Amino acid sequence: MAPARISDQEQTILDAVSTDRLMHATESIAQWERLSGTEDEKKAFDWIESQLRESGLEPVRYEHPALVSWPESATLTLTTGDAEIIEIPCATHAFGLSTPEDGISSMLVDAGSGDVEDLTGEDLRGRIVLVDGIIAPNRNLTVESAGVAASIWVAGSRLHERGLSPIWGTPTPETANLLPRTPSVSVLAEHGERIKALLEQGPVTATIHTQVYTAWRYLPLLTADIKPARQDADANTFVLFSGHVDSWYYGAMDNGTANATMLEVAAILANRIDDLRRGVRLAFWSGHSHARYAGSAWYADEFWLELHDRCVAHINVDSVGAKDATVLSEGNNMAELRDFVSDAIEPIAGQRLNRRRFGRAGDQSFWGVGIPAALMSLSAQPPENADPVLLALHDQIAGGKSASGGLGSWWHTPEDTIDKIDPDNLHRDASIYTLLLYRLTTTPVLPFDFRLTVAELRERIEELQEAGGNRISLGRLIAEVDSLADRLQRLQTVADDESDDERARRINQCLMEVGHALIPVDYTALGQFDHDLAVPTSPLPGLSRIPELSSLDTSGSDYQLLVTRLRRERNRAIHGVRLARRAIEDALRDLS
Repeated sequence: MAPARISDQEQTILDAVSTDRLMHATESIAQWERLSGTEDEKKAFDWIESQLRESGLEPVRYEHPALVSWPESATLTLTTGDAEIIEIPCATHAFGLSTPEDGISSMLVDAGSGDVEDLTGEDLRGRIVLVDGIIAPNRNLTVESAGVAASIWVAGSRLHERGLSPIWGTPTPETANLLPRTPSVSVLAEHGERIKALLEQGPVTATIHTQVYTAWRYLPLLTADIKPARQDADANTFVLFSGHVDSWYYGAMDNGTANATMLEVAAILANRIDDLRRGVRLAFWSGHSHARYAGSAWYADEFWLELHDRCVAHINVDSVGAKDATVLSEGNNMAELRDFVSDAIEPIAGQRLNRRRFGRAGDQSFWGVGIPAALMSLSAQPPENADPVLLALHDQIAGGKSASGGLGSWWHTPEDTIDKIDPDNLHRDASIYTLLLYRLTTTPVLPFDFRLTVAELRERIEELQEAGGNRISLGRLIAEVDSLADRLQRLQTVADDESDDERARRINQCLMEVGHALIPVDYTALGQFDHDLAVPTSPLPGLSRIPELSSLDTSGSDYQLLVTRLRRERNRAIHGVRLARRAIEDALRDLS
């Protein structure tokens, strides 16, 4: 592959990126602790809105209800068998349960990793359990299923703020019962070791007090459109460029630098509207940290039809510009955008993206709509900088093991302050986003290579077929995928170097239809109009339980129930692949 290059015109765009403006914006936003729906967060939104107006844009402000939560206080007291009382520093978590005024007391039991195997060795009902590792919604659900009274989690070298709701966005009648039902606290690794030593000496009673704020609040949401000067069908489409404003503590990195990057891109592209073929819609969310992505989820629900008809791609920005953030190969990406995004990273940072699917995080609320997406956190720490416990959590959040060291020890702590930002790294990251957005909005043909997507789908289907012991046939799905791959190759041949506007427009319409058909199959279990839970996922999630078939008795009820579910999911997958193929066939006829 030839090295990616920057044209003279693109270099002129990049020369406009200002480190001073980026740092001023970050410092301005990071003067407030931005809990979702609070007055200080509103001040940050007001400031961002004022900057958008200075760039000549006309922002639109929304308010929407959301269930928000953040921790207020927590204590942990241990009483040993000889009546020694020991206070252990701890923290509780958003969406955790508040205890009664007197707290909750029970015998303490070491539950190891908190996996199902560790929870079935003894009766844990009514006990308080000690669990290794940083708490996460899916892990908490597993521990709660054992009937425990409360849980104590042994984190790494720092305590990081966490949200425990497994629900994506605002709960519904079908999901509200999944909210946490028990109190929980986290302790540092050194204190966890002390607790384990006490348990080895004899029985220990734990008493937990937690106070967690959980309530319905109205949250702000801000959008602004950069509209092309031209007036045609392309100009009616847009790239969604999004990031959250709310934060834990002052959140200079998470997410002040990202907001600054969005403002910088807006200021630059607003002066280049004559170059643009399609627009940019900037979206500033609340409710990312304290309402499990409620802002972007509400926007996806409220504007689903417009997003379906007009949005060509979603680019997210989160936690950029940190000191020592030298790894730029691990940003999340959908396969169809990977090479295009790499071509924007490589000439600036000398790296290309590895294959790294999205995890269930980062305001990725638009998979059901079927919008190609790229990036959450662009730059990360080198592996040698990582706390292993925190890195395991980052890998889970971001979709699998990576070659990076995560986002820094200050992530989700009071230490996320302006001194954690490297101005040169911030300029580098903002330049990459500027180049990426400029290219996405100016290229005649949308740069989606769904051949890579389909190759990964086929690989996943073969894995599932083998893991399931061939107890459900995926042969027809494989045949449909192969047929789609053939049509995609034909479309790519037509699309290469296409310069005629009308023909390019027809190809773009087709590519959007392919995304609408494939992405909900590739990334969702619940389909187009709902949101999967905010827990780890896998490719083709609707078919992800196929491996369970190999261990089930084919005459048993569990087998019959599961295979029925999987037949339906197989049909959904085949239908999505067929829709994509037919969209291409229609386009090829029109272009012939």
